[in-house]
Amino acid sequence: MPRHFNNLEENAKVEFIITPLRWILDMIYSVVGSYGLTVILFTLVIKLLILPLDIKQRHSMRKMQEIQPKIDEINKKYEKDPEKKSVKTMELYKKERINPMGGCLPLLIQMPILFAMFAVMRHIAGEEAVKMVQAVTSGAAFQPESFLWISNIWQPDNIMANIIPTLNEMAGNLVAVRGNALLSTEVLDVVRANYSIVMQPVMEQFNVGAANGWAILPILAGASQYFTTWLMNGKQTEAQKNNPQNQSQKMMNYIFPLMSVFFCWQYNAAFSLYWVTSNVYTILTYVGFNYIADRKAKQKELEAK
Repeated sequence: MPRHFNNLEENAKVEFIITPLRWILDMIYSVVGSYGLTVILFTLVIKLLILPLDIKQRHSMRKMQEIQPKIDEINKKYEKDPEKKSVKTMELYKKERINPMGGCLPLLIQMPILFAMFAVMRHIAGEEAVKMVQAVTSGAAFQPESFLWISNIWQPDNIMANIIPTLNEMAGNLVAVRGNALLSTEVLDVVRANYSIVMQPVMEQFNVGAANGWAILPILAGASQYFTTWLMNGKQTEAQKNNPQNQSQKMMNYIFPLMSVFFCWQYNAAFSLYWVTSNVYTILTYVGFNYIADRKAKQKELEAK
């Protein structure tokens, strides 16, 4: 028997995290009636709520890029005196009115949201899995919720994923719905003992010769993550390019996109859709912010002349 069935109580510890996000998702879903559209709209709502902090972060990053040549000069001049170099760097930050940590707050806020969204998507996937079993055991027709090219949004978007989850996949989903009214003892007994038999007709209907998706979201996740990282790094000076620490950063520029592909290949398409939408939003707003900031900078230069 899969170990997931014996660890349902562990999920109760994260209920307080997912409840507010789940409430927003349910409210949007009640209006649009599609979890695919719900995830996209939810992502935009969250991004708009933290937009003021995001703009502040980008202003801070832009200022850091503008004074980078001066920082390079300090690093070169005081290369053999780390203490003096640190003092002079802080003096420059103070003179330019820059907080080097000013860009960290939005990131600190977004990371918990990312993890909470993973929990929420898993929670809803668990509920949908139970609804599926209830529908089949009662003799009702079952149709998984599709979105664009994805046959079941609560399964991964890849060519190897089943449209209807297997017993092990089902067990993993059920971990997320501890304490939910849908998860009755009778339903669990059916899943434990008779899943393959009860679900066989539905699995034959949807799984035979069919892929749940075409790995479009994992590919988009990797590409958008790479482009996002590339934008965030901005233009680099020669000193930055030759810095050994920057070589490590270059490695991370490839590792993060690969991780994005891996996660979105493994987990349900709803979470992948959140990841991709978040990255695309970041790219579009970043390009727009830089465009406006560049125009203002050129305007100031013209006025100064």
